[in-house]
Amino acid sequence: MSMGQLSLLGFMCGLLVLGGLALVWRGWHPAPEAPARRPSPLRMWTGRARMSMPEAWARRYRWIAMSAALATVGAWMLTGRPVHGLVAGAVVLGLPWIWHPAATTEHKVKRLEGLAEWLQQLVSVHEAGTSLEQAIRASAGRAPQAVRDDVRLLAARLRSGLSPEHAYLAFGYELGDGDSDNVVLLFLSHIRDRGEGLGYALSEMSAIISKRAHNLRTVDADLAKVRTQTRWVGIISLALAAVCIPAGKPFLTLTGQMVLLCCAGIFAGALVMLRVIASAAPTPRLLTPRKAGA
Repeated sequence: MSMGQLSLLGFMCGLLVLGGLALVWRGWHPAPEAPARRPSPLRMWTGRARMSMPEAWARRYRWIAMSAALATVGAWMLTGRPVHGLVAGAVVLGLPWIWHPAATTEHKVKRLEGLAEWLQQLVSVHEAGTSLEQAIRASAGRAPQAVRDDVRLLAARLRSGLSPEHAYLAFGYELGDGDSDNVVLLFLSHIRDRGEGLGYALSEMSAIISKRAHNLRTVDADLAKVRTQTRWVGIISLALAAVCIPAGKPFLTLTGQMVLLCCAGIFAGALVMLRVIASAAPTPRLLTPRKAGA
């Protein structure tokens, strides 16, 4: 083992020791609970990335990240070249998106169906003589699973004394799609005029969202063939790279490392482009992030 590989191994061992000490310290001195605030852009991006994966992969994303880190270190130590390690780690980290080259709309369809069902629950509670805010708080415990956490958070904000307008805007910001924005705008229009006909408006909105969910299922079925073709393009390309790169001595030079890094970037960009082609177009947002996070 070369001196560079020994140095890398020692560096990684030091990081593991420091990480373990930090975890022990955090266990003995838990951080105080922070007040609820708007998620950071990085957290929102990682959340959307997880949502784009099938549920089975999303539940194991921490293990995937750890495996990618190990692959990076292992390939770097075996070859003595950092780009080989980065490419190996990127392949492991991107495996869920290579095997599932475009996000299906299954998660969004379930959420839209849950949102439509929840609106029907609000209609039933509201027609019993309660206000919109009271109906939301009463329905939080039995909201459909797909939107239960968001509805409970909305109800908690209303109970805490936050103004309904800000609570509804935060609700729409966290759901993060144009269909949910329509629901938020309906809530906002009601709290500003408090007119009659809320039950009818909620029922109509529920029917519109149910139809949207049905249409998304149809579009998703049409895009299934494109996703299958994209998956095999990615798998065959990686198989060829796995055979050619280790046997290619020119890739061990500095110029070869730069070429390998450029090729990996082109491959990733091509997969992203194919993913966009094979994905259903999102519903345009009606609430801007700044307004929703006010």
